[in-house]
Amino acid sequence: MKKSKGMTLVEVMVALGVFALSAGAIINVIMNATNNVTFLEDQFWAQIVAENVLSEQKIKRAWPNNSWVSDEYELADRTWYYRYRGQETQDTSFKALEVEVFDTKISDDVSPIIYLKTYVSR
Repeated sequence: MKKSKGMTLVEVMVALGVFALSAGAIINVIMNATNNVTFLEDQFWAQIVAENVLSEQKIKRAWPNNSWVSDEYELADRTWYYRYRGQETQDTSFKALEVEVFDTKISDDVSPIIYLKTYVSR
């Protein structure tokens, strides 16, 4: 019987197939991680915008209107779109203040990236 000094073509093909499947799975994991980082970065900046809007409204000490007020905010070399409104509470000396932040123009079919709510008093 002759001793084998190398790998057969079938063995090489099986090894390449296993490598291809492994590489595909690794690439998929890396792509998902990259997408998650982008989403988390958007949420981070949207949260900053929402907190700034809430802080500005609290500083103004104006009683918030119950209808949505929309505006734009420049942060991190991007334009963020937000809207806020007041909401009645059981206690008439308090009102809920809601803010929603979007990365595109506000429309009915777009969901906000961030929604924050706080309470203000008279």
